[in-house]
Amino acid sequence: MIKKRITALALILSMIQPVNIFAYSTNPANPSEQGKTVAELNGYSEEAWSKLMDNTLEYAEIDDLVKNFNVNISSSWDKFNENVNSLNTAIDTLKASRRDMESSETAAINDGEIENAMLYKAQAKGLGLSIQAMSISRDKLSRQVSSTNAPIRNAQSQVTAGVRALMIGYKNIEAQEQILDLMVKMYEEILSATTQSKNLGLSTSTDITKAMSELTNARANLISLRANKDKIYRSLISMCGWNPDTTVNIGSIPELSDVEINALNPAVDINTAIGNNAALIEKRHNTSSKSTTFVDAKLYQSGKDEDMLRANINQIYEKILADKKAMDAAVVGNQAAGANENALDIQKKHGMITNAQYLGGKLGILQKRAELESAKLELRTDYNTYIQALEGNVSIE
Repeated sequence: MIKKRITALALILSMIQPVNIFAYSTNPANPSEQGKTVAELNGYSEEAWSKLMDNTLEYAEIDDLVKNFNVNISSSWDKFNENVNSLNTAIDTLKASRRDMESSETAAINDGEIENAMLYKAQAKGLGLSIQAMSISRDKLSRQVSSTNAPIRNAQSQVTAGVRALMIGYKNIEAQEQILDLMVKMYEEILSATTQSKNLGLSTSTDITKAMSELTNARANLISLRANKDKIYRSLISMCGWNPDTTVNIGSIPELSDVEINALNPAVDINTAIGNNAALIEKRHNTSSKSTTFVDAKLYQSGKDEDMLRANINQIYEKILADKKAMDAAVVGNQAAGANENALDIQKKHGMITNAQYLGGKLGILQKRAELESAKLELRTDYNTYIQALEGNVSIE
């Protein structure tokens, strides 16, 4: 089921992956550039350019990678327009996949499959962000209300946002992979212990069947997760300019500091968001040579849209504050798990628990760590949405 959804996501992302050309300069454009290195031609230091050209995807480099190596960003504006119809179809496909993912999340919760539910939720979130990013890109490409460079910069911002969302989703899957990998090892130990117990007449064939079923399911889930991880990985690096088969190290997502969160101020930031929102700008400026009634109606609607945008900004901000509280709670839970881990190691060392019990305890600890990582990524995701709003890239509907 996940494979179908990730395939749909990969289909959309393939529309904006690099193929043959890049935005960076390799040759002097005029006599004054003679003798300059490629780094200098593109306005980078040798060290910074070398980092961009290595096979490591760092979160802080995403904007520069998209700018220089994503083929659509370096293509002409006409090429973007040619993709509008394809984007419409792609967005519809993504929406259908998101609905399926949300249904699967609900089913997983009802079945008590918490790990799978977390995965479905993360993928639904990623699909939703991709839908939003692609929709805004499509709208900007269709309107072309500014100069040629402005729409391209806006499109670049949206692709960058999509890459960030995809990288966050990838790191979330990494955390889930660790849990499933340990679950497989635990169920292998349980099956082995149950088999030995049966030989001693202490277990039944039913116990063996149950242990085998749990192990089979865990292995199948791990295989499916890794297949999905690989698809997301290929799409992620392709959007940044690498060949899909290249081996690229995916860096970590930087944690948000209290300084960054405390710097957010919706009452002030709303003015920046309004000033950068292309839809609002277009409505304000589209009042020349019109009747007074028309102008008044447009200005009234513009005011309503600004109120809606203000509400959206405040809603995102409140979500960030809630995310921060959830992350702080996860930190406490993770610290407690760390203390339990020491006790667990001592018990294992002195033979006080079986290996299966030890792995089960480790699984609980790992789940707490995954919860903390997920909380951090959720906070980063909503923070990114807020910053996108300040850049004018948020819906006013």
